[in-house]
Amino acid sequence: MEYDRLIILPCHSIWKGQDTQHSQGQNSSEWFLASFQVEGQDHLCFIDHIKRSFEELKKSPRALLVISGGQTKSEAGPVSEALSYYQLARRILAGPEFNALFDRVVLEEYARDSLENVLFSVCRFYEITASYPEFITVVGFEFKRTRFLKYHLVEALNFPDSRVEYIGNSPTPGSDIDHEHYFSSLEASEQKHALEHFETDLYGIRNPPGEKGTERPIQEASRV
Repeated sequence: MEYDRLIILPCHSIWKGQDTQHSQGQNSSEWFLASFQVEGQDHLCFIDHIKRSFEELKKSPRALLVISGGQTKSEAGPVSEALSYYQLARRILAGPEFNALFDRVVLEEYARDSLENVLFSVCRFYEITASYPEFITVVGFEFKRTRFLKYHLVEALNFPDSRVEYIGNSPTPGSDIDHEHYFSSLEASEQKHALEHFETDLYGIRNPPGEKGTERPIQEASRV
C-alpha cells in the first residue's frame, strides 16, 4: 500500500489504563491531568480526538495515522502519551470493523510540544513509507488551529495550505464555570504562550529557559 496522507493525533495527557473493562477514559481520575485540564474536562476532548482520528482513517484508505506524544509525566513512569492513547483506542474502538484500521496506526513517542508533534510525525511517516505525505490532517483543540496550520505546517514546514486540514473541538467546562471568562482566558493564553512565541521563533530555537523540558511548559501554559 502506498500512503499519501498523514493524520496527526497530538496527545495532551496520559491515560492510566484502568484494569476494569468498563473504564474507557470518561472519568478524569483515569488520566494524569493538570488543574486547568480538569477544569475544562479536557479528557472528554481527548476521547473525541481519538474517535475523530479513526473516522478520518476509515474514510481514507491511503492514510497513515500517527499518534504523537512522549513520556511527559514522571509519575506515569516510562509510559508515553502516544502509547496510552493507543491503548485507550484499543479499548473504546474494539470490534472487527476497527481491527484493520489499527494496521495503519503507528506511534511517535518523543514529541514534547506541538511543533515536535508535527515535525516528528512527518519524520515517522517518512520512516514507515520512505516518502513524505501529500496531505496532512491534524486532529486537536480548535483554539490551536492557527498554531498548527499557520505556524507549524505552512510557515515552518512550508507545506501548501491547500493540502492541510485541521479538525478541532473545544473544552467543555462545567456549569459552575464562567464560560465567557474561561474561553477568553483560553484565547489569551494561547496568544501569549504559543502564537507570539512561534511568530518570532518558528522552530523553537530561542526558547526562554526551561520551555522545552519534559513537562512541555509551552504546551502546558496554553492548554495542550
